[in-house]
Amino acid sequence: MSKVKIEVFFSIANDSKDVSMSKLLEEIKQDFGDKVEIATFEGRNELFKEYGLTATPAVVIEEMIKIMGFCPSKETLVSALRESGVE
Repeated sequence: MSKVKIEVFFSIANDSKDVSMSKLLEEIKQDFGDKVEIATFEGRNELFKEYGLTATPAVVIEEMIKIMGFCPSKETLVSALRESGVE
């Protein structure tokens, strides 16, 4: 199976939600290793607009918006990854 692509959008301000999300991404990378590909973006860019995002942090998995405006629990993010095929 190919890697599942996770795109994470952060604010420019780097607030507490962003810090928590960064820590969570580190845990996800450790747990899933090469099963996931994580790309991060800071601030609003063309991709942010293309997805129609309105708040950060935002998590897009395989081009599907899964989380927007809050840092999820690890269990929530793992569940979203499993829905996208990560084992």
